Amino acid sequence: MKSLVVIREYAEHANGVDREFRREFEIYKDRMQCGRGCSMCCSQMFSISTIEAAYISRAVKSMPETERDRLRSAAQDYATRARAMTASSDSSEREESITPRPGLRLPCPALDGDACSIYDARPIICRKWGIPVFNPKKPLELQACELNFRPGEEIEVDGIVEPQARLLEEWVQLKERAQQELERSISTTTVAEALIRDYEEILFGESRSGVASSDRTE
Repeated sequence: MKSLVVIREYAEHANGVDREFRREFEIYKDRMQCGRGCSMCCSQMFSISTIEAAYISRAVKSMPETERDRLRSAAQDYATRARAMTASSDSSEREESITPRPGLRLPCPALDGDACSIYDARPIICRKWGIPVFNPKKPLELQACELNFRPGEEIEVDGIVEPQARLLEEWVQLKERAQQELERSISTTTVAEALIRDYEEILFGESRSGVASSDRTE
């Protein structure tokens, strides 16, 4: 099945991102504050691909019903608050989807206390945030957690830019292959929407018990 190929390739890529994070963590281990109980970066608002959303939806459907209900309720609350925060001042209609904007902060609905409820299925950005992150669109600067690196600080980047660039290119190619295989576009959504809707069915046209694809927050 095409969906299983996409899921398998995504899981392999996510594992590669995890391995690179661990390698770079060791390079900067004297600086890194990342660990269980720290959720500072989990209040950033960001988009994820529908492949990542399908992976999250797939994981949620394997959880006990009580946990699915808790996550769904948290996600619906998050979505209501996020829409209020991101709505355009001149918009006359309520936005159906969430459009994250840089600088806005709202705790992720997958947080339970300071722990991630979907850790094994977390998006790519969550797997690499904390170390200095290379962005090819801004090659002269690195993004990094302010708990680990001071704003504007010069960071030694030997041995980290090229591996990150390769992983970014792999991710772009994976999404392109998925788009061709599935014959549908790979768009963006949010973690909250992946907890509410069944993106496994939306993206692949397949469903297992759990989240209903017809549900949307109001």
